[in-house]
Amino acid sequence: MKKLTTLLTIIFFISSGIFAQVGEIKGFIKDKKSEEPLFGATVHIETAGNKIGAAADPDGKYTIKPVNVGTHAVFVSALGYKKTKIIDVLVTSDKITYVNIDLEIGAINMKGYDKIVYIEPLINKDEPGTQHIPMKEFKNNVNSRMNPLVAITDLATGLTLAPNGKDVMVRGSRPASTQFITDGVKSITGDIGIPGQAIGSVKVYTSGIPARYGDVSGGIIVVETKSYFDLAQKYK
Repeated sequence: MKKLTTLLTIIFFISSGIFAQVGEIKGFIKDKKSEEPLFGATVHIETAGNKIGAAADPDGKYTIKPVNVGTHAVFVSALGYKKTKIIDVLVTSDKITYVNIDLEIGAINMKGYDKIVYIEPLINKDEPGTQHIPMKEFKNNVNSRMNPLVAITDLATGLTLAPNGKDVMVRGSRPASTQFITDGVKSITGDIGIPGQAIGSVKVYTSGIPARYGDVSGGIIVVETKSYFDLAQKYK
């Protein structure tokens, strides 16, 4: 039994790595007062104890990728400026999360970081018909364990749970018009296919469905399962 448990654990972590979903963080760093770009400003995130970062180019632009799906803190510093930490930055798969940062002049030997809470724009210019449900928000819903579909319809607008408790209707369309995709694989059973405890995050497309998902008349519910990085990440 112990050997079986160990084997299943190894398979879990291997499969998590195979199906790991990633996104990226981009932004613009500038002086808060002059609005001039800060060439050479450093920015990084910490994932499972490792730092992934970049430096701003002459235009103040930076890119961090690949970034594991989940909620991250972005650390920013530049010589002569106050160090800044942006928390609750949500990264979802195959999507760019934009984090623009204004730095204030401060003491060079300043200890610690000024903390700023990241607020995701209500309308995403890249995906205006997309809603993101992060792990923390999903986990806090009382229905997430009993019936994950109830939790998803609670947290996303435009979704209605069918009377059978298994089908989801998007903006009044037929249940058969809703496609479930888990870790990049389309559901062959027509439902979500995994327990609520295994869900890492959910992305709901109610319009503007990307071509890679095919011709769908209703909507798409994309589910990403928890990975090693989700288990290692601590949410504060």
